[in-house]
Amino acid sequence: MRVLFLQQQPCGRARKIAIGLRAALPNLELAFAYQGRTLTEFYGSGDELFDAWFDLEEEPERTLPAVLAGWAPDLVHSHNLPDSLTVLALRLADARVPVVHDVHDLQSLRRTPYENGFPQPGDALALERAAVEGAGAVVTVSDELLEVLASRYRLPPATLVFPNYAVRADLPPVVEEHLPGDPPRLVYQGTLSTNGGHYDLREIFRTIVAQGVSLDVHPSRVVPEYGELPGVTVHDPVEPGELMRILPRYDLGWAGFDASLNAAHLDTALPNKLFEYLSSGLPVVTLQHRALRRFVRERGLGVALDRVEDLGDALARADLGALRRRVAGVRGSFTIEANGRAVVRLYDDLLAPPLAAER
Repeated sequence: MRVLFLQQQPCGRARKIAIGLRAALPNLELAFAYQGRTLTEFYGSGDELFDAWFDLEEEPERTLPAVLAGWAPDLVHSHNLPDSLTVLALRLADARVPVVHDVHDLQSLRRTPYENGFPQPGDALALERAAVEGAGAVVTVSDELLEVLASRYRLPPATLVFPNYAVRADLPPVVEEHLPGDPPRLVYQGTLSTNGGHYDLREIFRTIVAQGVSLDVHPSRVVPEYGELPGVTVHDPVEPGELMRILPRYDLGWAGFDASLNAAHLDTALPNKLFEYLSSGLPVVTLQHRALRRFVRERGLGVALDRVEDLGDALARADLGALRRRVAGVRGSFTIEANGRAVVRLYDDLLAPPLAAER
């Protein structure tokens, strides 16, 4: 089987799915067509997972036809945002090659632009509809996101909910009998911003430390304004592998965001950091984000707050040692290797010849 990944700027999810595919299907031939930076340039590793790389440069309408003709994939797996490459692949493939549309994020649920990639060109809603309704299959990161798509668009027969699982090789050793700090040591890792969007966490962080909770921040990039917050310890960015070795020293991972602008988007999100915390042995603390709240509560893997102001009281009531032991016992089930066969089954279903008509 030959699969072409398609994305304007590679991300951690693409790397993870490639690892899962390699583990489940050793004979797979895998290539990546991209704009901007390769996985290694963007994430730190991942180029070695692919048999070929194709830079689409500034005009994918000109360069992608040659990639499809020359590499001749059996299937295209196109990652958003934006949705324009999926729409282009659907037009060029002309039903000869199935196209999977992998929806990380819906632009129509956001009131702020996508911060970690290329802007959505043209009519975003028209592109969104064309990508979802034209694809041979749709993959989403959560049940909640699939529900939103189903309420708006005509879904293809094949769909798959496939969260942003962790990579087994990235799992650090953890101590199950971990003794929580007094006060508990809370950590946030990942994106920060100052634009009023959901990653603008300055007021949330002020509220956390005002309750006497210890907060360390490991940002993916430096945002100087956060270093000025009293009581918050902000570290320099580190490579993802080093970060995974650091996280187990903390007691809980923070996954609560500012919902004032992008509440609808946050209700559908199961971010990478959720699985990175869990795979590091950390229970997760979140707010009223529907998908995150359901995931944490249903599995008993952390604390879901109504308000950030309730954090101190909630942690005082929680049995942090029991939460830690529960997370340590199940963290291996949230890896890409444990779940990668689901993507292979989706590919097999799309490539299976149609059943012969009954005579």
